[in-house]
Amino acid sequence: MLARALRVPALRKRLLFTVLAVVLFRLGQNLPLPGLRADALEAPGVDAGGGGEAAGGDPRLYGLVELLTGDGLGELSVLTFGILPALAARLVADLAGPLIPRVRLLAASGQDGAAVLARRTRWLAVLLAAVLGVVVTTGVYGDGCVPLTGLCAPGESGLVQERADGPLGAVTLVACMTAGAAVVLWLSGLITARGIGEGLSVLLVAQLAAVVPGQVADAARETGGARAALVVLAVVLALVVMAVLAVLVGQAERRIPLQRTKRMIGRHPLGPAPTYVPVRGGQGGFGMMIPASLLLLVPAPAGPWLLPGYVLLVLGHAWLRAGTEPDTVEVAERLKRSGMFVPGIPMGRPTAQYLAYVRSRIGLAAALCMTVVALLPVAALLVLDGPAERFALSATTLLIVAGAAVGTALPATRQLGSFAAQHAYGPILR
Repeated sequence: MLARALRVPALRKRLLFTVLAVVLFRLGQNLPLPGLRADALEAPGVDAGGGGEAAGGDPRLYGLVELLTGDGLGELSVLTFGILPALAARLVADLAGPLIPRVRLLAASGQDGAAVLARRTRWLAVLLAAVLGVVVTTGVYGDGCVPLTGLCAPGESGLVQERADGPLGAVTLVACMTAGAAVVLWLSGLITARGIGEGLSVLLVAQLAAVVPGQVADAARETGGARAALVVLAVVLALVVMAVLAVLVGQAERRIPLQRTKRMIGRHPLGPAPTYVPVRGGQGGFGMMIPASLLLLVPAPAGPWLLPGYVLLVLGHAWLRAGTEPDTVEVAERLKRSGMFVPGIPMGRPTAQYLAYVRSRIGLAAALCMTVVALLPVAALLVLDGPAERFALSATTLLIVAGAAVGTALPATRQLGSFAAQHAYGPILR
C-alpha cells in the first residue's frame, strides 16, 4: 500500500512536508536558549545521560521528563518543553469538559464549537508553557539547577552567562520558552492540515525516536555482559506485542446479525435484508494505563504494593468504559424505529437487555486483554532485577511508546489508503 501511495504526487508532497516539519522540530529541540552556558550541563560533574543520578535525581523520573520533552528540558533548548504543554492542555480540556456546561455546549455544537475549543486549548497550552518557563527560569537563575531533572551546573559556575544575568535575561528566557511552545503548536497544526497523520502524535513519535533508543542503550550498557542483549530483546519484544494486542483488541468487534421486517413494494416483498450492529469493548486503549503506571514510580517499599492497585485501575477503567458507550436502550429504540430486529429477540427492551449482555461479556474480555497489555512492560523490566531502578526506563515509558506508535500509525495508514484509493478511482469519478 505504501508503494502504491507514494506514486500519488499530492501524497509525496504531504510526506515531504511532514518530514521537513519533524526535522525543524528536532532542530529546535537542539538549539540552545540564549544567555545560557550550553556546555554547563555537559561538565564532568553532571551525568546528563544517566538520568541525573549524579545530581541526586530519580533516574526514572528524569527518563519520563526526557521522554515528554524530547530532552529539550535537559538540554535547555528553544523548544524546551516539546509537546508537553500541548498534551497537558489537551488532558485538562478532556477532564474539565464534562464538568463545565459551557464546554459541553461547545462540544455539542458541531464544527464551529470544536474550532472554538481547539483555539482555547491552544491558548491554555501557551499559558502552561509560560508557567513552566517561570519555574525553569527560577531554578536556573536561583540554584543553577534544572527542575525535574536533577541536573545542576558544576561547582559555583552557574548556568547563566554574565551578560544575561539580570531581570531582562530572565524575561527573555521565559519569552523564548513560551514562544517555543507556540511554535510547536503551529508545527503540529501544519502537519495535521498539510502533512500525514495527526500533528501532535507525529511530533510525539519524533521525540520518542530520539530519546528511547538512548535509554535502552544506557540500560543495556549498565546491565553489561550477556544480559545486555536480553534487555534490548525484552524491551523490543514487549513493545511489539503490546502494539499488536492493542490494535487487535481495539479493532475487534462482535457483529450481532440484524434483519428487517418484510415490506411490500408493489407486488414484491422487500426483505429480509441481513445486516449487523457492531459491539466493541476495547476502545479505552492506553487511556488509563499511562496515568495508572505512575503509581509504579513510587519508591520502595511502597512501590511493590501498588502493583495490584495498578492492575485494578486499568481493569476497572477498561471495563467501565466498555459499558458506557453506546447506550443500548438508544440503539434498541433506533433499531425498532427502522424496523430492524435481532433474530429470536423481541424488539424494544429485550433487545436492549441482550445488547447490554453481549457488551458486558465483550467488555470484560477486552478489559482482561488490555490488562495483559498493561502488565507486559512490567514483566519485560523484570529482567533488569535490582538494577532496574537505576535506569531511565520504566513501565510508563514503554506504555507511552506503544500508545504513541498505535495512535500515530493507525490514522496515518487510513489516510494513506484513502489517498491511494482516491488516486486510483479519480479518473472514474471525474
